[in-house]
Amino acid sequence: MLRALTLALSLAAGAAQAQTMTCTPTRADRERLERLDQAWKAAREDAIKGGAGEQLRRLGPVADPRVDLNRPQPTPGRYQCRTIKLGAASEGMLPYVAYGWFKCQVTLTPGGDLIVKKTNGSQRPVGLICPDERRAARFVGVLELGDETRTPRYGADADRDLIGEVRRVGDERWRIAFPWPAYESKLDILELRRTR
Repeated sequence: MLRALTLALSLAAGAAQAQTMTCTPTRADRERLERLDQAWKAAREDAIKGGAGEQLRRLGPVADPRVDLNRPQPTPGRYQCRTIKLGAASEGMLPYVAYGWFKCQVTLTPGGDLIVKKTNGSQRPVGLICPDERRAARFVGVLELGDETRTPRYGADADRDLIGEVRRVGDERWRIAFPWPAYESKLDILELRRTR
């Protein structure tokens, strides 16, 4: 009974959230995504030059821009997720940072929208997974910060808007690559692995 109620509340919250989201990116985000290949190249070069070549190799397909598996949209459920930042956005910043694992959730709303949300941590991406092509999908969303309890509206603050390419990188594993984020790096990767 409690589980059914929790699921119902989660779906209702997801449906309400989906109404404030869109699969149509801003012009600036569309242009950022068009330069994804450049972000991958510059970010990887920075990370390798900064001594993180071995870390990139250990990440395998997560840090390989050529991954080309089908079924790019993650399935609804609970995930472990972590952020990996590649390339220094400015002088003095680290060219490679891999954070620990946090919690993420993928929810399918009654209206058919697929929402990804990082549920803990100080920087929490939340947004829609939008169909794009057979081997890639698109993430359009925002970055929640700190103790915020309300998700900012997409398009209201360019520094908080997020655009990314979603790809499956293995069995029950996905990644979202965010090119040219507003803070710290040249490319952010959100790695997701299904827990149940």
